Amino acid sequence: MINNPDIKEKGASLLKYAMHYGMILGVFWMVKYLFLIGSGFSDHVFIYVYYLLNVGTFLLIYIFTFKYKDADPESPKGILSCVLFVTLICFFASFFEAIVIYAHYKFIDPSYFTKMIIPVMNMIEKMPNPSDQKELLGKIFSSQPIYIISEFIKNTMLGLILGLLMGLLVNSTKSK
Repeated sequence: MINNPDIKEKGASLLKYAMHYGMILGVFWMVKYLFLIGSGFSDHVFIYVYYLLNVGTFLLIYIFTFKYKDADPESPKGILSCVLFVTLICFFASFFEAIVIYAHYKFIDPSYFTKMIIPVMNMIEKMPNPSDQKELLGKIFSSQPIYIISEFIKNTMLGLILGLLMGLLVNSTKSK
């Protein structure tokens, strides 16, 4: 057990900042996802806005990382601290995105998920595997909860990669 209060405070501070900025990023991801929903019902301009808003994710993470770094100038933030911070931001933001994804598939447009997985299901049917393996693959790829969990994992991996980049950026600007 760690009895050093400075270490406990540092961990609590990291988690507090990650949850706070993760909530902001999550709301941004919810708004961004609304453009994806809109593209299914209207013009394709919404899908272009959706993909353009991906740049906003990178900008927000950039801003949040430097705010976190500048929050306590006496305690330096290393690469691992930044990697953990950005990974946690993306993890917490995923909860908000999961809510809007679930609402999309369950209430707004239930046929969207089915249309999205048709190419995958067709590929599974063409595979030379035994039928029980095809059935198992079909159940895995047609499961909405598994899809939402995979989005969590995707966002967390994105946070890991961006965290590494931000950690290198924070350390390179610190030495100047």
